[in-house]
Amino acid sequence: VPCRRRKVPHWNIMECVVRVLFLLVAVIFFGQLATGVKNILYISSVASPSHFLWSQRLFERLAELGHNVTVVNLYKHGFVRGVQLVKLEGIVEELAAEEEDYVEFGQMSPFEVHVAFFDLELHVCQRAVKSAGFQRMLDYPKDFRFDLVIHDHLAGPCLLTLLSTFGYPPLIYASAYNRQSTLTTSLGTVVYPGFVPNQVYDVQNPMTFYQRTVNHLLYFWEYFFKAFIYYPKLDSLIQQELNQTESVTSLEKRSLLAILNSNQILDPPEPISPNIVQVGGLHIKSQKSLPSNLLRILDHSNKVVLFSLGSNVRSDQLDSQILNKIIAAMTALPTTTFIWKLESNLPQKLPPNVITSPWFPQSDLLAHPKLSLFITHGGLLSVQEAVWHGVPMLGMPIYGDQFGNVNQLVHKGVAKRLSLVDATSDQLVEAILEITTNASYRNNANRLSRMFRDRRESPLETAIWTIEWVLRNANDSHVWNQSPSNSGFLERYSLDVLLLSFAGLMATGFTALLKLLKVLTCTSSKSKKKLD
Repeated sequence: VPCRRRKVPHWNIMECVVRVLFLLVAVIFFGQLATGVKNILYISSVASPSHFLWSQRLFERLAELGHNVTVVNLYKHGFVRGVQLVKLEGIVEELAAEEEDYVEFGQMSPFEVHVAFFDLELHVCQRAVKSAGFQRMLDYPKDFRFDLVIHDHLAGPCLLTLLSTFGYPPLIYASAYNRQSTLTTSLGTVVYPGFVPNQVYDVQNPMTFYQRTVNHLLYFWEYFFKAFIYYPKLDSLIQQELNQTESVTSLEKRSLLAILNSNQILDPPEPISPNIVQVGGLHIKSQKSLPSNLLRILDHSNKVVLFSLGSNVRSDQLDSQILNKIIAAMTALPTTTFIWKLESNLPQKLPPNVITSPWFPQSDLLAHPKLSLFITHGGLLSVQEAVWHGVPMLGMPIYGDQFGNVNQLVHKGVAKRLSLVDATSDQLVEAILEITTNASYRNNANRLSRMFRDRRESPLETAIWTIEWVLRNANDSHVWNQSPSNSGFLERYSLDVLLLSFAGLMATGFTALLKLLKVLTCTSSKSKKKLD
């Protein structure tokens, strides 16, 4: 008997839809029950807008999942999207008024750069502990408890003093930074100066003997300056302002693990400690439609280049000579449309092929197929966005880790590098033409994009799962936490063993030399007697 198609009643379809929706809600609800609604304190006090935006992606998702999230930060105050934002007032405004010259900052030696970063952290700490926002945290009810503290460790351990205020809840790190060498004093991570350049050292692998020597000195300098100069200053400040005697060293060693904005496809080859979770590209959101004015520009352009120096360096505050070179290069390429993140109007006249604005939806622009090139300072978040969307780059690093980021891109064949200070307008034009006409750059960028995207789950899902896993298992951290942070510097690198072995070899060699001299002396004496 042939089968006859039955008409499914409309109400049956609706019933199926309702059941599916009910199941989805149930899965989400019972999944939430597995962890429960928790009170989370997120400390995001790095003086960089990009770090806050990266953290925002994470803490907003935690709030969406039902957790009560309080964020201590330098930028926003109020209750937004289920998140209680507590601003440490006045710090960002004071730093902005100082108008830091980042180009000059980039001319420092790497040893000076480390000192400058530590000085900035100390400066922020001095203002933070005196702010009204910090006082509001200290004024919380004495019986209030957070279930977890998440801290961007790149700000330094100053605000970890809040751990004692809330009864020492479990602590983890989450940072927009990607290098584990910043965790040596807290998680006990091991550094590899023989083949991993220090984050502020502008060299490429393979390093020469001289470069490896300098690299070793840089890592040791970073560690010892932090442990024996910077941290004692923090301890003194905190004791003076808050009357707390617990050292910041002991506070930061409470951290159980770190979530880093790293990915082994992009970062230097480096063994990763088991207490580090890699979530490189966590901040990248699904592509959104561009504003109509930008779409019109892209649709009517032959070739489009995006130019941005990130959230810290203002293009409008660059030296006039640098600006003139940039404008001359843009003028020399009239058929190319330049979209330039420019914070204010310039006294110089711009050519008609240049579109400026204080802000652009950078990731969405990079996703557009008409975009041919990204001229960037080499900041990690910008680099990850460009790689995600398969866009070749012209790197013009300015300071800090940007040199290393761009060096990695050049090594992988997706970028060229020029000096923002020293490059001429002709060199800039030549580099733009080479990257936009040589298909190898785009092909390599697409290949790198495919590998960067190819993961079992999204970086955000990995971070959230890790955080909720810690919430579920923090009480048993003595079982699973394998951090070597309690081992000293000498023990971690077996320097005591090496020193003892070296001393033993020296003693053995010295003893053998004495015996040899004794034998030679005796032989010489016997020969003389025979001659006599």
